[in-house]
Amino acid sequence: MSVTQEKLLHALNNQIRLAILAALKSGKKNVTELTTLIDAKQSNISQHLACLRGCGLIRQTRQGKYYYYELVNPEVSRLLDEMDVVIKSLNWTNEQTQVACAAHMP
Repeated sequence: MSVTQEKLLHALNNQIRLAILAALKSGKKNVTELTTLIDAKQSNISQHLACLRGCGLIRQTRQGKYYYYELVNPEVSRLLDEMDVVIKSLNWTNEQTQVACAAHMP
């Protein structure tokens, strides 16, 4: 696995970061809007936004006194959609799926 693949997997390996990316699929949002959509504290969301910016998946722009966040390109949205296609092909459901692999993480 390449370092760039590891970087992408790191960015996607968190429930809050995935929720942020999903929320940004519909367009720019500020931290307050993201806090309303995602069940997490503003400080926690801000930390994950910094991670996603550092990984290059989102960008920050200032409009007046607010910072807005958006996906860097449509390919990030397409990646999330493709993940859903793979999940569907594996017949995984939220009710049946455990995050940890039972063979390696009891």
